[in-house]
Amino acid sequence: MCTLTYLLTDQGYELFFNRDEQRTRQCALPPAIDAQLSAVYPVDPVGQGTWLAVHNSGMSLALLNFYQAQAQSSQGPFLSRGEIILSLLKDADNAIEVLKKMDLSAYLAFQLCIFAKDLCSTKNRIRTFQWTGKKLIEVENTLPITSSSVEYPTVYKARKARYLQIVDAQKPTTKQFLAYHRSQETEGKLSVRMSRDDAKTVSMSHIRVAQSINFDYFDFIKNTNCQVFSERLRG
Repeated sequence: MCTLTYLLTDQGYELFFNRDEQRTRQCALPPAIDAQLSAVYPVDPVGQGTWLAVHNSGMSLALLNFYQAQAQSSQGPFLSRGEIILSLLKDADNAIEVLKKMDLSAYLAFQLCIFAKDLCSTKNRIRTFQWTGKKLIEVENTLPITSSSVEYPTVYKARKARYLQIVDAQKPTTKQFLAYHRSQETEGKLSVRMSRDDAKTVSMSHIRVAQSINFDYFDFIKNTNCQVFSERLRG
């Protein structure tokens, strides 16, 4: 249950990510620099992994659940999908090759978006992969990229319509994307900042990659904002 969008610029890109979770789940730890992996990411205390990270090279990784395929997945027990990004960060320059060689059978279905370190408005290919529980496939993506464990077609339609209302296709701005990710509908399950009896949006992340890296993290549960700045690696 998450929503991802991005904005490409002349110097790099901006990534926006709403994380939706069960109301009973523990709050995540805010993003911090991991010197060993040369990356910045928040931590899910349950699985000790992450759903979103940016490497100091400028590459970002974002993972969403893939509920549409999850029912077809093999029987568990399963490992935490939060481990996947941490594994890929160990060889960030070859993340796609590493992903393709991983034994993913121990994980429930997911979608993984990979933002290259040189991604910008003129080098604009975002690589998106889906693990269906049986095979890994690369797919084209259109914004927004979203997931929902409840009534996915209806939820996607509503979030797509809201995206088209708020974000100007010809002149998109950071302000528009932030407004989109904060938007709330009358029926909470349809919102980008969603709310249901069992789950809600718990955080919003905004990663900016250009000459430097900025990770802004808004914790909606604690009503706090964490900002992490990191110099990019060169070469």
